[in-house]
Amino acid sequence: MNQKTQLKTKPELLQHIISITSKIHNEFPELSKYINEMPENNSVGDEIDTRNLEEYLHSLEDLVNNYADTH
Repeated sequence: MNQKTQLKTKPELLQHIISITSKIHNEFPELSKYINEMPENNSVGDEIDTRNLEEYLHSLEDLVNNYADTH
């Protein structure tokens, strides 16, 4: 997962976000506390567009990749 995922549709992005979030909870539970701190995840009440989902997905991928590289 060294390259950033390039997905096009909301369902694809959402599925990948669910997948990486599940991986974080299962394989790196110590990182779970950082998921809610990411601003892209705090868009309650706002229309979530594809760009926001991509940014959030990339921030999750960066979190996992940086942690895996250092631990």
